Amino acid sequence: MYVSSKLAVPRDARLLGSAFGARFAFKAIEKSDSINLTFRFEERYRKHPDREALVFEGKSYTYRDIHVASNKFGNWLLAKGVKRGDIVSLMMHNKPEFIFCWLGINKIGAVGAFINTNLSGKPLTHSLRTATASILILDTELTKPIADSLDEILQMGYTIHTYGDSGHVDFAQPIDLSQVPAVDTPDHLRRGVTADEIAMLIYTSGTTGLPKAGRFSHARATIILGRKFSTTHFWEECRANNVTVIQYIGEICRYLLNAPESPLDKKHTIRMAHGNGMRPDVWTRFRERFGIPVIGEWYASTEGTGALSNYNTGPNGVGAIGYRGAISGLLDKGLRIVKFDIQTEELVRDKNGRCIECRTGEPGELLTLIDAAEPTRNFKGYHQNSGATNKKIAQNVFKAGDMYFRTGDILRRDSDGYFYFADRVGDTFRWKSENVSTAEVSEVLSVYPDCIEVNIYGVQIPGHDGRAGMAAIVAKNSMDWSKFAEFALKNLPRYSVPIFIRKVPDLELTGTFKQRKVELVKEGMDPSTIKDEMLWLDGHSYKPFGADEYQRVVSGKAKL
Repeated sequence: MYVSSKLAVPRDARLLGSAFGARFAFKAIEKSDSINLTFRFEERYRKHPDREALVFEGKSYTYRDIHVASNKFGNWLLAKGVKRGDIVSLMMHNKPEFIFCWLGINKIGAVGAFINTNLSGKPLTHSLRTATASILILDTELTKPIADSLDEILQMGYTIHTYGDSGHVDFAQPIDLSQVPAVDTPDHLRRGVTADEIAMLIYTSGTTGLPKAGRFSHARATIILGRKFSTTHFWEECRANNVTVIQYIGEICRYLLNAPESPLDKKHTIRMAHGNGMRPDVWTRFRERFGIPVIGEWYASTEGTGALSNYNTGPNGVGAIGYRGAISGLLDKGLRIVKFDIQTEELVRDKNGRCIECRTGEPGELLTLIDAAEPTRNFKGYHQNSGATNKKIAQNVFKAGDMYFRTGDILRRDSDGYFYFADRVGDTFRWKSENVSTAEVSEVLSVYPDCIEVNIYGVQIPGHDGRAGMAAIVAKNSMDWSKFAEFALKNLPRYSVPIFIRKVPDLELTGTFKQRKVELVKEGMDPSTIKDEMLWLDGHSYKPFGADEYQRVVSGKAKL
């Protein structure tokens, strides 16, 4: 019993069983020449054509409804000259039409490039350009960002078609499927597909720069769909539809916690919340307030070659992004945490040029194995971006010729096998000859009662080595900054306590609810160029930071 508990034999057995089962299932699909993801949908359609498959804003759609609509869209694309392997850009909110388009694109063997609906300006035109498509399917509710960059988009060779219920757009042609046949699209267009062929382009969230188009093969591939996340209506929709599993990303759970408490908080049928990005300071409070038994946190990057998961039902493993027991760790060496130099942002190598694995509890960069013979571990790279692709590949890591995907994430693993997120590469910084993890500082400060949101980053100070900590904070009006300083000094090492505070009305997020730091870092700590009110740690208290204080700091007269 002790050995089983210590080595987590039952849990490892479940993990390994699931992994090997998935591999065998994929091999069978590959052998039957039905890799294209639309075959999986049609299996469900043939078994249960009139069963409810999707609910959107109170309206129900059966498998038959989706099959017919996606056939019509696929046939419309064929009539427009789209061929197998062509790329079609799709910019659309969460709605049934998105599902129809996605399946229709894949039914004719084409590739969907899914454009983030929150983009505008340069990030939008960059994403459309890297897609290398000639057709853009546009939600009628998303015409403004396209109109703002219309000339540049048309110069790329795009024809724009709108798909939706309302609005006339001068620069786009509306899609009318009323006269398009609902017959099945030609089967040969999706046969003969290999696991390596691209099924879709999904863009990274762009936390560190412009979005990159991840290439996804066919190896990866009743929903209650919401148009967009709404704190106000989220639980209403869950109760109305008897939802049993919810999915979260990023800061969504914090937003739900920040909403006023209600007697209905636990009046639902949800048994599990699964997703990625739940902060440790939110985890237990979210479970207890809303009475959700299971939190299924998982870790994976959009385009990566490995994943972790943590099926959490109690205090063990709270805040962990994944778990590997002793047995699964021995049998699967596809995930390795290796030493990383924060200053050079390079992997540390020994005298033989090989990477060095981290000790238990030691933070390092997570690498995941690239194996061209294993579809789920074959890194397809970034579409039309070989430079970014090459930066993500580490070679000769543990032996000559091997290749690993650089996740860009700093992780640590404890003695029980739980993996914890420490920071993003580039976010951790050096101050006073010490490494400061922005994620760990944020985790500590976020629990302060009057902090609503916290974003930690490092800024350069003229004439000083390293980067000083700064916290962009959304705070309640009742915030006492002197007491907040006491809290920070008590709960963090002195070198980790932010030197500067930037009082912001809100924090900029990516489309996947991740905090953006890029612009904040660029803007630095000069109060003459920052519109927000600033404070600085003068001794043991946060005090106003203006032009005079700035001169004291940059001249070296202030003690930091």
